[in-house]
Amino acid sequence: MDKITLPMVINDLRSRRDALSLAHEELKKSSDDWNKCIIVLSLGTGMFESMKIKMGWDSNLVALVPIALSSIIACVSALIKFRNFPAQMEVILQSQSLLTHTLTNARNENEITPSLRKEYNEALEKLEISLYPDIRKSFLIQSHKNLISIMKQEQKYFDLIEKINAGESINTESSEDGSIESDTPKTPFQPLHIDVKEDLSKPEPLTRDIENELD
Repeated sequence: MDKITLPMVINDLRSRRDALSLAHEELKKSSDDWNKCIIVLSLGTGMFESMKIKMGWDSNLVALVPIALSSIIACVSALIKFRNFPAQMEVILQSQSLLTHTLTNARNENEITPSLRKEYNEALEKLEISLYPDIRKSFLIQSHKNLISIMKQEQKYFDLIEKINAGESINTESSEDGSIESDTPKTPFQPLHIDVKEDLSKPEPLTRDIENELD
């Protein structure tokens, strides 16, 4: 779809930049998980060696355990090197930086200029070579959902601000994810009214019938 207006270009750049951020986050999480696995295996190997020396274990089976753990660590390290996480994240960061720069220039413009159109096309080309099409599709879908949710939340927020500035009384309720669910007006405070029907202007005399008591 051709982006013919400046707001369309800005929203497209935002969504694609967010898609790159999600891809980088996924890669970093995967890289951290593999590195944590190596750390745990290395600590386990060192602990087992210390226990073997302290307890005096010298059986053939016990001697094979450190060898097996070391082989697993080497295998995991080779897989990490094969995946080449740092290089992939570096490419994504470069594309993300270019998209951010183009987005900043677009926000500073009042209309689509030839230079902005050129930067926009270059940013799209950099994005397309940073991720495989199927991966780019999945992250773009997630990015579009997140961006729509953010815009809906911003609209609710500004609507509430307008009502508050107008002097309206509102009641905001938040859902589990922190988004505003409703903004119903509060019921105005009604003071308690007591209707006293008795006439208290003339108090009854408090007298005692002394003669009856004497009788």
